[in-house]
Amino acid sequence: MKSRLIPAPPGHPRPSTRDVSRPSTRQSVGARPPTADTAASAARGAATVLGALRRPSSTPAAAKRSGSGARPRRRGTLQMDADPLHYWNVQAKNYDDNIFSTIDEDTTGKIILTIQRFGSVDGEKPSGRCIDLGCGAGKYLPTLAANFHSVKAYDLSPKLVELARKEAKKKNLQNVEVQVKDLAKVWYCDNALSKTEDMQELEQFGFGVMTNVLISPGSDPLRMSMLRNAQRSLCPGGHLLVIVPSLESALYVNMRRVETRFECDQLGKIRGSDPWPQPSQAEGAELLQGVVKRAGVRTKHFLEPEFRLLASRAGFVVEACEQVTFTWKAELNCDHDHEVPATLHGTPLPWDWMFVLKKPAPETLGTKQHEEAQNMTGSESMPPLNPTGRNVSTLPATG
Repeated sequence: MKSRLIPAPPGHPRPSTRDVSRPSTRQSVGARPPTADTAASAARGAATVLGALRRPSSTPAAAKRSGSGARPRRRGTLQMDADPLHYWNVQAKNYDDNIFSTIDEDTTGKIILTIQRFGSVDGEKPSGRCIDLGCGAGKYLPTLAANFHSVKAYDLSPKLVELARKEAKKKNLQNVEVQVKDLAKVWYCDNALSKTEDMQELEQFGFGVMTNVLISPGSDPLRMSMLRNAQRSLCPGGHLLVIVPSLESALYVNMRRVETRFECDQLGKIRGSDPWPQPSQAEGAELLQGVVKRAGVRTKHFLEPEFRLLASRAGFVVEACEQVTFTWKAELNCDHDHEVPATLHGTPLPWDWMFVLKKPAPETLGTKQHEEAQNMTGSESMPPLNPTGRNVSTLPATG
């Protein structure tokens, strides 16, 4: 699981957030209808605010602090969708500087609380088996290993897998196995004669983690393939913890940056005089699809209802949706608290979306079989959701 973006290595700026103002749906009497040119201009103007923010949890990274106000050099910026394997192999170098760890930066503690809630050391049931999909350098492995009987972790990048294995060895995580695997490919063949290794893991896990993995600006079918692999890895009644970048938060952060005229240059000093970079027409159009540049890296962000729909189409039921918040210091990529504008202190914090998804038992199962499937997982469902669709009864309020 990749963790939030931080500035990247020289020549590879880090992604940033941008703001798009929602056009009015109502038009004044006698007003001239917007033309294609004016619409494109509006999109570009809205995108302008987005500047080059650093992105929240688990996103691709770019080099050590690349000035937020400076427009990243396009030629030298690696894009994760152009060659994902190469991109993430590059991020493995100086990983802690390039990638922001959501589990370490979470101010609410909700990520660890959720893992503990579903944890089980029962080696005989799927509830005791956990799968980490897109483990990155293994930031989540110590917590997962402490709460489950066994943990299987996969990542596309051999170099990141090497880092994760070193992390497991360093922490003496004997119940963790890390392997290279492409989450975007179809893991499970519907052919009943298939005896592949992948098929042996079909519905074998009671809990899974997918942290900021669905961030490539690629197509929805690609993200759907990843979620379907996760869904089929879980047993009926199993749960998946998913963290995705929030588009709402990206817009909010950029709004506050404009208000405070905040920018961090490569020395980490505050600047407030440089003009915001003007995005291209293509960048403005991408914002409407939730694709925001972080340090020059195109990164997919999600609206809450957008991800709910995607999860349901992948066969999941959304049991809970929470905001996982991060400090302004972390979001703005500052080295010290005093670099954060005073007006931001005490205000709502930036966030990523944390979803708890459940794989329902097959509709063909009878009531008795459904109960057996629930007992088989050894884990309980999240408490009923309140009318907003968020579980607020068991997890602490957003800080």
